[in-house]
Amino acid sequence: MTNVFIDCLRIDGSIRCPGDGGFSEVIVFGKHVKLRKDHPAIELMGRLDELEALAEWGLQEIGGDEFRTIAAMTAALNTYLATGDDRWLTPVREIINKACELDSKELGWFIPNDKTTALLNLLRVKAREAERTAVRLLDDDLPANKVNELIGMLNQLNKYIAHLIFLSNVHVFRNVNDKIRTLLNV
Repeated sequence: MTNVFIDCLRIDGSIRCPGDGGFSEVIVFGKHVKLRKDHPAIELMGRLDELEALAEWGLQEIGGDEFRTIAAMTAALNTYLATGDDRWLTPVREIINKACELDSKELGWFIPNDKTTALLNLLRVKAREAERTAVRLLDDDLPANKVNELIGMLNQLNKYIAHLIFLSNVHVFRNVNDKIRTLLNV
């Protein structure tokens, strides 16, 4: 078995691991780079990891193909971010294309009516955070076509999750005032 500390060193009685100095060495769009830990690419990798972990938690806690699918889509997008290989986008595109053929119920402001839908809403919010982080990559010296493709795929992931929400157990409101009144029991 390999220890997760295998790349750490013992120096003068203390342990030093890669990344201790505020930088990470990662692969972004197939290129090995050293980036500060607050770089948008590192932040995006973390947001995608978080999204995938939440989907996997939903899979274990609640079950259901929607969480398995979101975890798989997120893993594929994170792998695309690392490799830049367009083949990782294929499963995401296939899922989005199928979802576009399904009509939702009514759209509007909503309140989830069960754990599944509430967790889907949390995943939707996390997907939007990842998309906003990806937009910050446009300011870096990264391939703009790859960044734009990733932004588009994250936007579609967000819409896919929202689509799942509106197909689930939600109470939909025509306006935000009705939602707020319902939440306040007015």
